[in-house]
Amino acid sequence: MFGIIRPHVQPIGLDIGHDSVKMLQLEVAGGSLAMPARRDALIVRDAQKRVLDDSARANPELLPRQAAEAIDDMFAGGDFVGRKVIAALPRQIVQIKNLRLPQMPPLELANVVQAEAKNVFGFSAQDAQIEFLSTGEVRQGTEVRQEVIVMAALRSDVDRFVEQLHRARLNVESLDVEPCALYRCIDRFIRRKQDETEVHVVIDLGTQGTRVMIGRGHEISFFKSLDVGGAALNEAVSRKLGIKEADARIVRRRLWTGEDPSAKRDPVRQAVFDATRSIMESLAREVSLCMRYYSVTFRGQRPCRVKLLGGEAGDPQLTAILSAALSVPVAEGRPLLSVNCDRMRGFDNKGHSSEWALAMGLGLKRTEGRFAPMDGTPRAIPAEPPQSAQVVDLSVALTNTPSLESEPQPQSAPVAPIEEAAHA
Repeated sequence: MFGIIRPHVQPIGLDIGHDSVKMLQLEVAGGSLAMPARRDALIVRDAQKRVLDDSARANPELLPRQAAEAIDDMFAGGDFVGRKVIAALPRQIVQIKNLRLPQMPPLELANVVQAEAKNVFGFSAQDAQIEFLSTGEVRQGTEVRQEVIVMAALRSDVDRFVEQLHRARLNVESLDVEPCALYRCIDRFIRRKQDETEVHVVIDLGTQGTRVMIGRGHEISFFKSLDVGGAALNEAVSRKLGIKEADARIVRRRLWTGEDPSAKRDPVRQAVFDATRSIMESLAREVSLCMRYYSVTFRGQRPCRVKLLGGEAGDPQLTAILSAALSVPVAEGRPLLSVNCDRMRGFDNKGHSSEWALAMGLGLKRTEGRFAPMDGTPRAIPAEPPQSAQVVDLSVALTNTPSLESEPQPQSAPVAPIEEAAHA
């Protein structure tokens, strides 16, 4: 008798962006009882995206009405199971700061961070939920101190966001912050002991800004938000060509596809290149400074690659400029690598998938265990069990009163081989 294990459906990862809304739901499918050693496989149950127009972008609400309507439309036209979601807190209500504090035990450190909140953020711990990541030891002169990334959100803002999600008939299972969700797409590929010492640089290129994350193994060590994003590039092209910004975005996207060498002499392509080059070079300098800060502050292994995520990650011109400035290989990330995407209509797993990184990271939040590779290649079992991911995030299963109580990150043992990690 073969006993079939039913797929375990995960909550929906809900990415409410500046110009689109994405929902992605994963299934963890196991093998039969006759093959208990077989690892689970990740399957996309459904994934939907809706583009928002200018009226939604100008709306100050945390969940604009057009976004709520897009969510209803995706449920109506999709194959999602249930309405449980894991959502990222809007970045405009989350403040992130760095602190350098004396060495102290973890419990004492938590109390000190809470006490420092008023000086750092301008509001007390009673008015906000405050979480932190202890990133490691740093030298400050002759002293050894510990660097801490502190994240805070006013409780009133969080409550307002959750209420708006509830009005959209969503069951909010958990909240997360973008840096932790994005890094989870990298974390799932860290499976060997030697992988835990590797340094990862992740650049999330969005419409309104860019976020730089640097981590070692499972832990995020550095985070910085930069103001330059796709909107600035679209605006520059709009001025250069005398067209609307929406049309400039379309022109830029069309130039992302591979062309023959003679196409580089195309006047439109050259105009776009000229209009955006200085902005991209400025962004590359900022990223270079971030990496230099990390190398000086956290002495150790240098990063061997940079991964680009987000809606702007497919721009080959930006990739080339970053590669030249950073002296490290730069490539678009593939957050859906080794995931069965057959149900994603019109999706090419070999094409651009970086825009799904946040939704994927949110969808991974409740998963645990090792996942089987898509190609069936056997994996060597690590000599030691993988450590639980130490990426702390702002999350909580919301019940009666919305809050952001921290919870331990579930062990998400990655399954990609070391050569896959280089492409993830």
